[in-house]
Amino acid sequence: MEDIKLKDINIDKFKKELYSYYLDIFPEDERKPIELLHSSYEKHYTRIIEILYKNEIIGFMIVNKVKDKGYVILDYLAILPQYRNNKFGTKALQILLEQERDNRGIFIEIEKVGLGKNAKENLIREKRKNFYEKVGFKKLNFDLFLADVIYTPYLFSNIKDDENMIIREILNIYETISGKDKTEQICKIIRKNIIN
Repeated sequence: MEDIKLKDINIDKFKKELYSYYLDIFPEDERKPIELLHSSYEKHYTRIIEILYKNEIIGFMIVNKVKDKGYVILDYLAILPQYRNNKFGTKALQILLEQERDNRGIFIEIEKVGLGKNAKENLIREKRKNFYEKVGFKKLNFDLFLADVIYTPYLFSNIKDDENMIIREILNIYETISGKDKTEQICKIIRKNIIN
């Protein structure tokens, strides 16, 4: 697995070489408009990373960060279908975690397990959850209602922050990229009742 590398690419290369995979891999309700990706890339909030194995493109990641030493949102991680089930995703994610160790942590949203349209979709959600937990992501104690989908947030933390701080920081990233009004329209925090 020493042959796995992450390489930043520009938005034009993404559109030319990886955008069709993005459309195929991610359902329409999970995709950001290309104009938003382009805008946040141009503002240096979004990083597009190709995943290479022996210099062959096998996948990609899209991450967002709006301030130095802040939180990073892993928006998309995809391994191309023909390269799946070879631990490439795990290795690529481990490399990203190492690259981002000076930041507060990496945040992800996983579609809530059990709320899929069918058994197959719920199985995919369960596999995704298990994948991130295996690498060291921890489930947070709230859910996100984001663009009509309920997500369970996870964090790979490099420091100890309380969840209110995490929520503020993540909302700040959403607002910086999508705008405050849009974020307020499409994003709601769902607090869980915690019984001691």
